[in-house]
Amino acid sequence: MIVQNERGIALIMVLVLLALLTLLGAWALDTSSTDLKIAGNYKNAEAAFSDADTAATYASDPVNLTTACMTISACTNSTGSTTSWSPPLLSLRSSNTATVRVEYLSKCPLPAGSIYDADMDANGKPKFSGIYFNVTSSGTGPNNAKAQLATNVVQVVSN
Repeated sequence: MIVQNERGIALIMVLVLLALLTLLGAWALDTSSTDLKIAGNYKNAEAAFSDADTAATYASDPVNLTTACMTISACTNSTGSTTSWSPPLLSLRSSNTATVRVEYLSKCPLPAGSIYDADMDANGKPKFSGIYFNVTSSGTGPNNAKAQLATNVVQVVSN
């Protein structure tokens, strides 16, 4: 038996198709919103890392290491002594902050192979030694994104 009254089927098909397209649009909107959040978080983390890196670079500069060394009891026999400060370079962005901590490790000879024979005195002892520091910096970016960076630095000094 064939039904002759098919006038409402077009309406039902259009409504089903419209519902499917609405679901597809909602899914696409949700996916793009998530991608935007991921990109924003990545940008914030990069800003925090950039601030931490700038603070570590600032602290590793020989002039600033000398200042830190003077603050840490002249870096003589005070192994483990630390000093901390907020570098003035990082007032570029209002929502970001950075701090740096410089820890004096020791004053030791330079590693083997890092000096030449011409750098030895008449007794065969090196003319130079190294003051070893551990530099730890932290950066905070937008939306409280955080990054931390640690590096070791050697300042070469004459004996």
